[in-house]
Amino acid sequence: MIRFMQWLHRWVSLVLVIQVALWLVSGLFFSLTGHHGMSGHQYMVSKNSEPPLKKIAPQIDVTEMHQRFPLAHSIELVSVAGVGQYQVSLPDGRLLYFNADTGERWSTDQALATQLALNSYNGPGQVERVEGVKGSDEVNGWNASGFRIDIEDDLNTRIYIDEASSQVVEHRNTPWTIADWAFRLHFMDYTGGRSFNHLLIWSAGLFALWFSLSGLILLGRNITNGDFNPNRKKTWLEYFQQKGKPIASSCGGGGTCGLCKVTLQGSDIPSPKAAEKALLSANELDAGMRLSCQHRTSTNYEVKLHNEGVSDIALTLDSKRQLTPSIMELTFVSSEPVNYEAGQFMQFRIPHLNEILSRHYSVATRPHPTRFVFNVRQLPSPSEGVPPGIGSNYLCNLEPGAHVDAIGPFGDFQLTKQNNHTQVFIGGGAGVAPLRALIQSELAADSPRRCIFFYGARYEKELCYRDEFERDERLNYIPVLSEVAKSDEWAGHTGFVHETAMKWLADENKNTLDVYVCGPPPMLKATLKSLADFGIPRERIKFDDFGI
Repeated sequence: MIRFMQWLHRWVSLVLVIQVALWLVSGLFFSLTGHHGMSGHQYMVSKNSEPPLKKIAPQIDVTEMHQRFPLAHSIELVSVAGVGQYQVSLPDGRLLYFNADTGERWSTDQALATQLALNSYNGPGQVERVEGVKGSDEVNGWNASGFRIDIEDDLNTRIYIDEASSQVVEHRNTPWTIADWAFRLHFMDYTGGRSFNHLLIWSAGLFALWFSLSGLILLGRNITNGDFNPNRKKTWLEYFQQKGKPIASSCGGGGTCGLCKVTLQGSDIPSPKAAEKALLSANELDAGMRLSCQHRTSTNYEVKLHNEGVSDIALTLDSKRQLTPSIMELTFVSSEPVNYEAGQFMQFRIPHLNEILSRHYSVATRPHPTRFVFNVRQLPSPSEGVPPGIGSNYLCNLEPGAHVDAIGPFGDFQLTKQNNHTQVFIGGGAGVAPLRALIQSELAADSPRRCIFFYGARYEKELCYRDEFERDERLNYIPVLSEVAKSDEWAGHTGFVHETAMKWLADENKNTLDVYVCGPPPMLKATLKSLADFGIPRERIKFDDFGI
């Protein structure tokens, strides 16, 4: 629950920060522009210059209008361009307009609309265009027929005239358009209703309330944990990092990557936290395995690191080749032999500006003392102004002979001990790297177990090491494509790789399977959920996501 609250708190804070920025910018605009500058009435006269009613001699007497509409709430005589107009208000709320000289329904033509527009305008421009309209998005609540008169001036003035009544509905111009958008942003009125009383702003209020309450809960939790105490104890992760001990982490101690595993030994070890229950199996928890970022240093028990054999490794790029349009295979050699297991990864030190960044990449072949193969997905810039992937672009742009420093090996994404279980591998994208190493190691054993490999990609050209996997008859290789064009000649499986794997698993004994999963976050999440729903014991599932 706390992890979900933290996740939602972060995203809600992002939404609120964006909206607060919009409030500040639009509010500043309102202050600088002023009401008159936003009204659209810069060139609108305060009152049309109409002749006084006493100078109008209507041919139709008001008594005759009363006789025609005996139930009318009111009958009013007004002047429109010097002509008398009766405005009749009916009980049902309708307003009818009649010519006071003829008694006929009032009619507005283009010439009259233009005259009325110019009567209401005192700017320097001339009429540019006149067109008939049925309401306008620029005039809230007006959906009747009328005319729009465009004036060629410095403000791009637009005047709306109602056809039924000849009334000047509104003046609009460019400053009003800018102000209208500022109003929408300020009041979150993205539908154009021009009102701050709507569902979106109610939701924003609820989000703000949630943000405040969850912030207080998380603050109280941090205070309880002593996070604001300058004398607080360090977490075991912080302790080992400061001591330069070999321990991996991708999430900075947030309890989401699961890489900083340690084993606690003693009679008074702490109970597992929510993050550990989510990332570690029951067997691992029972064995005292914990995440070092979740517990503070203590003398009540001993802590055993899982990667005692980790050391610095000087690598030299031997060769590189493009596996797929987005994945590069890099082969490095080291001058000193390194002992590691299939499925483990190295932590590369990537120089960037004035700092050294850490990036994790799995070895993509079974163990070799001095030769290491990695698959690197080169991440381009997602949009203009956003930098591309720093680590992947640095490594992919290296030339043979270049040197890079790494630390390793890390990780426990390894084959299970020898048994008679079927080894099931499910992967996608660059997740092929550790799975390929595991498969090679299993097939190189004296008595290889039954192996099946489900590998997902979007297109056929993105199937890594396809020829190698298809060539080995001991491996049941099942590629799955999620995006197949009609013109493609693909006859294999389509859809999501985990769905294909689940169909196969339906006919298998779930207690005789060892499952290994590695791939993009959505694929990994969906696969793990499907495996849990299917009933595969958690102890029989191993996965590696580098904390992505």
